[in-house]
Amino acid sequence: MIAFVALALLSSGSPSLPAAARSYVRDVLKVETYQAAQADLNGDHRPEIFVYATGRETCGSGGCNLYVLSPRKGRYQIVLRASVTQLPVRRLASATRGWRDIGVFVSGGGAQPHEARLRFNGKRYPGNPTMAPASGNPRGEVLIGDTP
Repeated sequence: MIAFVALALLSSGSPSLPAAARSYVRDVLKVETYQAAQADLNGDHRPEIFVYATGRETCGSGGCNLYVLSPRKGRYQIVLRASVTQLPVRRLASATRGWRDIGVFVSGGGAQPHEARLRFNGKRYPGNPTMAPASGNPRGEVLIGDTP
């Protein structure tokens, strides 16, 4: 059974985001403006960090970049680096290979607007949500909503 972890919406520089995660976002991802949340995806009781980059350099007409960072031995590993994502970002009740599925909204480029279900492949989540199947709107909770 996958445990739930309290979720918190965060803004850039929020003291609620672990200092190491804030540094990683700033120094490695080079993201200054973002919304963030924490949620356990793999049942290890250590929350993954969701970073929805909101700056002009990380957003386009199809949406913004979304990153999910997983804590590994005192460091972070990127398990999702997706472009053209739109809000809301949801942690779905379904799971693939022991990791919870992620729902993101996609539209534009001739695609019908829908929520895409991103499934873990054993190493990471797919980077292009426009190629992922529709979620079918299963149960889940909003991690990062339409408004910060």
